[in-house]
Amino acid sequence: MNLKVQEMLVWHDTPQLFTAKDKIGGLYVCLAVDDKDGQPQFFAVAISTNRLQELKTGKIDLYTVFASPELETWFLVNDFESDTLTIEPFSEEIPESWLPIPGEYLPQAALLSPETFAVVKVGAVAKEAGMNPTLLRQYLFGAKRPSREQALRVQNALR
Repeated sequence: MNLKVQEMLVWHDTPQLFTAKDKIGGLYVCLAVDDKDGQPQFFAVAISTNRLQELKTGKIDLYTVFASPELETWFLVNDFESDTLTIEPFSEEIPESWLPIPGEYLPQAALLSPETFAVVKVGAVAKEAGMNPTLLRQYLFGAKRPSREQALRVQNALR
């Protein structure tokens, strides 16, 4: 099934969280997960307009959206070029590492915008810290919290 990107919700060097729409108007929310061959992978769930609004206004957290999708179906993005992506149903159990931390909400305002901090590349900091760039981006927008050890690795990389 093909989708068109509608709205970028979180961006750090690459898309991290965004909405997409199918040909008949069905909405999906897509989340970057583990990098594969240097490129982020995404998984997606269908989402109603009402639930998307609840996510955007902080009435539900990211974990709820992805751990308990309304249609109880997950999708894996297997092709992503510019604003078009192809998804297919994902029948395996969702790895726990793919899910946001319970109680983490969509950020209301970006803490760092790519335009303001163009010289700071998340991928470069992640490489210096020896960590997955997607994971560092999730730390930045609040989908996951770093352990003390991970936070120290990032601080040392920034120095």
